[in-house]
Amino acid sequence: MRWRRTKPVESTDAGPASNDAEAPDPEPPSGAGSLVVRPTAELANPAREPRGSLLSSVVGSVVEAWDEVRINRTRVLLSLIGIGVAVCALATVVGAGAVFGQAQTEQYEKSSGRPATLMAYPPFSATTQEQIEPAQFVELMDTLVERYQVSHSTAIRRGSVTAQLSNGTQFTAVLGVDPKFGVMHRVDVAVGRWLTEADGRRLAPAVVINDGFYDQLGRPDLRTHPTIELSAANVTTAVVVGVLAPEAYESGLTMSMLDQPYRDLVGELTANEGDVSYELWVPEEQSDQLLELIDRDMRAHFGDGVETNINRNDYLAWGGVNPIEPLQWVIGGIAALILLLGALGLVNISLVTVKYRVREIGVRRAFGATAGRVFFAVMMESVVATIAAGVIGVALAIVIVQNPAVQDLIAPGVQDLPPFPLEAALIALGASAAVGVLAGLMPALVAVKVKVIDAIRY
Repeated sequence: MRWRRTKPVESTDAGPASNDAEAPDPEPPSGAGSLVVRPTAELANPAREPRGSLLSSVVGSVVEAWDEVRINRTRVLLSLIGIGVAVCALATVVGAGAVFGQAQTEQYEKSSGRPATLMAYPPFSATTQEQIEPAQFVELMDTLVERYQVSHSTAIRRGSVTAQLSNGTQFTAVLGVDPKFGVMHRVDVAVGRWLTEADGRRLAPAVVINDGFYDQLGRPDLRTHPTIELSAANVTTAVVVGVLAPEAYESGLTMSMLDQPYRDLVGELTANEGDVSYELWVPEEQSDQLLELIDRDMRAHFGDGVETNINRNDYLAWGGVNPIEPLQWVIGGIAALILLLGALGLVNISLVTVKYRVREIGVRRAFGATAGRVFFAVMMESVVATIAAGVIGVALAIVIVQNPAVQDLIAPGVQDLPPFPLEAALIALGASAAVGVLAGLMPALVAVKVKVIDAIRY
């Protein structure tokens, strides 16, 4: 309980008599200076002004920094243009490097297969040096493919046949493969299509020829089903279903057909006497284990006295440095140099302009701004400005890298064009923020040292 002194009660005019009669007389006050008892619970507690949270302080500083940038946009425009161009160059170089790296990877995979590609050859006797019958070798490999559930595999037979063309008979190299060879080696078909399983049921075998062969035929429309007369142990008429993309260096006429039609054309004896191999595309993490298992199974099937020949054949086979890694380092170095030049320009402009804000900073300090608040405000001006320039630069980089004309110039013929890499955007935005911190650090340190008296001098 607490005591307080009451104020005197002033008299008021009485109402109607009827109301006075009905209303009970109030209890007369004890006196003008009398004390009345009030419960403690009825006393009002003093309210405290809620202090802002850390998030609200950060948001407020960002909004304040943006207002400063908008007000002083003429002063920072040149520096922001430089940062935007540098960030755009950085993101463009990293993004274009990813596209070019994909092109280089596909070139390696076309020649040696995708990681991890295992290449096996028919084993031979260690004592007589006689090669195991290729037909038995291919049969065993087909069994092992089913046993270990390898999704992509193919037997490869290389030979040659004669083709009857308009200018006479010419020899052409022939590749007898399975349809999955196209996926394993990223076969690039410019006109028509690659071989399929359905082509094995055709009476006239389907063939895919190279661009030089297509020129010899007069580049006919494949919708007319152009044919070629082929001769070896047997004579057959093949139908052209696809044309490979032209290459910089083509050596003669080449064609590809399914394995069974190839053996029917050249004969089983010739097919087995030629160059025979077997390829398997397996997961990289299982390649070493599968190599050991297939080698063990081949020795168990043909006997311990045979010498096996199976190894990994793709461009990452030797476990060395990725052949694209040096290119990535060069691209990263160029991008870092570009960004460093932009950062130096912004630091120079920021140091010059902070000297003209001494009066403003002094007034802020006079109105109670702490050193930390002034430091953070000056720092955030540079960070917000550079991030805004970085967002614009990244947007321009995406437009440039995803332009079809630029992609054709950087990596013509790429099958799996990668999207704009997320890491390129994150690196560019992170670099722009880092540049803002670097550019705002020294001006912020100078601003903290400004005293109130300095505002009078300026």
